[in-house]
Amino acid sequence: MIGPSRGLLVVLHFLCPLLFFTNLTRNPYFTQIVLLNAGILVALGWTAVWQLRSGRLQVPRLAIAAPLAAFVAVCGVSWLYAYFGHAAFYRDAMRSEGLRMMFFTVVNAFVPCCLASLCAEYCPEEPDVQVGKWAFFVVAWILLWSAFPQFRARPSTAGAIWPLLWDSYGALVWAVGLGWVLWLARSGSVHALWHVILAVGFLAAVYGVGQYFTIEFFWPKILDPYGGRSVSTFGNPNFLSSYLVMVIPLAVTYYLVARTRLQRAAYAVVLLALEASLLCSLTRSSWAGAVAAVAPLLLSRRLRELARSDLEFHGLVFAALVLMALAWPQSSVAGYAPSVVGRLTEMGDIFKTASTGVPYHPLHQRLLIWMCAWTMGAENPFLGKGWGLFELFYPFYQGHFLDLFAIFRPLRTHANNAHNELLEIWAQAGLLGLSAFFWLWTAYFRKVWGSLREAWDAAVAAPARGAEGAAPSGGGKRPRSTLRAAWEGEPIWMLAASAGVLGMLVDNLLNVSLHFAVPAFLFWWQVGTVTGHLSIREGRIWNWEPVRRAGAWAGVAALCAACAWGGNYWYRQWNREVEYFLGFKFMRQGSMRQAIEHLDASYRSGVREVNAIYELGNAYARSEQSEKAVWGYTEALKANAGYDEIYFNRGTILSLRLNRPQEALRDYMTSWAINPLSEQVYTNFAALLLQGDVSKNKDLALKLLERAVHFFPENTSFLINLGALHFMQGDYVRAEETYTRLLRLHPEALRAEQSLRETLAKSGRPAPAILEQSAAFRRLGERLGRREFDAESLRLARQVAEWFPRSAQARFYLANLELSQGDAAKAEKLLREVLAAEPGNLSAMMNLAQILKRTGRASGAAELLRSALRLDPNNAFAKSELAALGL
Repeated sequence: MIGPSRGLLVVLHFLCPLLFFTNLTRNPYFTQIVLLNAGILVALGWTAVWQLRSGRLQVPRLAIAAPLAAFVAVCGVSWLYAYFGHAAFYRDAMRSEGLRMMFFTVVNAFVPCCLASLCAEYCPEEPDVQVGKWAFFVVAWILLWSAFPQFRARPSTAGAIWPLLWDSYGALVWAVGLGWVLWLARSGSVHALWHVILAVGFLAAVYGVGQYFTIEFFWPKILDPYGGRSVSTFGNPNFLSSYLVMVIPLAVTYYLVARTRLQRAAYAVVLLALEASLLCSLTRSSWAGAVAAVAPLLLSRRLRELARSDLEFHGLVFAALVLMALAWPQSSVAGYAPSVVGRLTEMGDIFKTASTGVPYHPLHQRLLIWMCAWTMGAENPFLGKGWGLFELFYPFYQGHFLDLFAIFRPLRTHANNAHNELLEIWAQAGLLGLSAFFWLWTAYFRKVWGSLREAWDAAVAAPARGAEGAAPSGGGKRPRSTLRAAWEGEPIWMLAASAGVLGMLVDNLLNVSLHFAVPAFLFWWQVGTVTGHLSIREGRIWNWEPVRRAGAWAGVAALCAACAWGGNYWYRQWNREVEYFLGFKFMRQGSMRQAIEHLDASYRSGVREVNAIYELGNAYARSEQSEKAVWGYTEALKANAGYDEIYFNRGTILSLRLNRPQEALRDYMTSWAINPLSEQVYTNFAALLLQGDVSKNKDLALKLLERAVHFFPENTSFLINLGALHFMQGDYVRAEETYTRLLRLHPEALRAEQSLRETLAKSGRPAPAILEQSAAFRRLGERLGRREFDAESLRLARQVAEWFPRSAQARFYLANLELSQGDAAKAEKLLREVLAAEPGNLSAMMNLAQILKRTGRASGAAELLRSALRLDPNNAFAKSELAALGL
């Protein structure tokens, strides 16, 4: 019978990937993470107590034990070195981020691997499961959930947590499912638990396919946070796809080993569903991972033999798999929804970048992240930047590359991970971390390969002698039937699990799922199962009988206390996320008092999280509680000091409300370093530097504004201030160039013209042509003001448009004159150019609407008039024109 600890692990494998809430926490999968981590800790403590009660501790001697321990040790050392090697300002955030990542490394990787090894002793060559009963359970449970929309409770009122958690019918279905699964997996064998995983994969796959085709089983609307990419119950398509990658080789192996066609058909349905959902995720790295996961199965002679039998049925299934991959349609969800073929062929855009200058986002954003990751590791090649600190320090590296390379500027992101496992480890743990990583996986796959070789050697040696030691007839050549029987000893189940591990590693050369709870849990579980089973099979067991039972119980008690602390830690995190999301929703509704109440409760959970505390600071700022807002932003930076918007908001409060300019200056400097692309940072920072005695900060202000006009070349304020700084420093040539540049963009800017004349008066240089051209521009405006829409005005407008090709006002003047002279097509083209440059230009909207109306395009005219009313709800002319159109 299944024991309590193993039963809990079965529950975790079934419950955590499938349970999710759409309106409880910001990330729907956060409750999964909490339950999983708390459950792992309970299972660990329970296992320790259970073993000690038997009088001894027994643990398989894993082939990966030493490298895995070395890897964890290197991670800890790298963090400690980084902690004492960085400025004290970062240490609060380093503790917050480092604790989170070390907790994940131990609880989500090391512990599941150990627990799995303890559950791996019983894995018979012939699966000890009843396929029909599992199939019946899955179908019945799907039918029970299909009734959920009819029986679920009504949505709760805002602020109530319990109704978001509890639904009587949903709880009943979960109770039935958990009880049923525990009964089906009561043998506690590896096969029983793997069938729990297969059932989870199938259920998640079916739901994911439904999402892809806008079929929603549970909720009032389709869950499509990633457009046409299915998330199923995982909250992210990349997590779903990685989970499926690890399940697929198990499904293939069970399919091939199935005793009857009916059983084989059941596994074929599972396999087809897994592939379909994998395609629905549109995750190309996981597609490569799936290929890598299936390929090692070809190493098995037994599986190859099984694949040669029943070729007719295998051919049908294989044809269905191939046809599905080639002909899979686009998603029915609105937004980004390419087909499978389209998802592959769009990679051709990579080769267009050189000619178009347009980045291919999936690749170039990764290149940006990889460059930052490489630079992090290169700073300390031996130990890297510090384990768990990638997200914290990434923005400081990104700002540099955004400043250098224009192609990366539309791709600014806040990366959690490196999107390449090798660079992830290099960036955070350096060469020592990579060495331990390669040692770990060399030891793992060497062990798996060695077990295969042993089976093959045994197959060769076994028939070499008869029952009484005589050599077989025929010169030692073995009959094929004898060989087939000998190959029965191949460790095909460990090969299948290891194939999934390999697929996950390949997937994570471009993915991040190894660093998220549910897929990582399955990954390390499979690693522990394989190494544990192979060690147990070889009799490599570590036995320890404590001489002093009291001391052993004290150690176990300490372990249980640590697990209890960890469980409380995760409960507080869950409470923080729930309160944060409630406060976030009240913020969006404008209910500041209630928002502050819940966000403060989130903060008082005692576990820092940057987004939650940042929102608390925002709530205080919007409530005019400036000192508390500064406190909130400071606390947010203690959680993660890598967010430019937090520095910017704190600097703005310090500068504009609290009159603390020196503190604000430091915050703006940091925000600018992290994000050199923020127009608002340049605006506020420049305003701070230019107030009062400008001479104190003129050099910094000059540097700032030069970068500002580099990124925002049409910003009038930046150009006028930059020209003024050049003038102040006596650099009249640059001042003249700056004012001329501004007038070329905005000939209507009288202040720029006046400043240019003052500069020329100081420098004694001759007047440039721009002054005479600006005068012509003003004459044109005066003529139009007098309604002189004649040929002379048209000639002058064409000349002005030629002088000022980037001036929206010059094009607007010319458009009106072309229209008055009867050239509606040219006027329409010019007005569209004006609106492209100035989307909020009401006059251009109204005139273009008139052209569309006159040329019989009433719907286009109506859309423009509606846009005008959105900008100016009291615009009487737009209202009357819209009414006249009758639309």
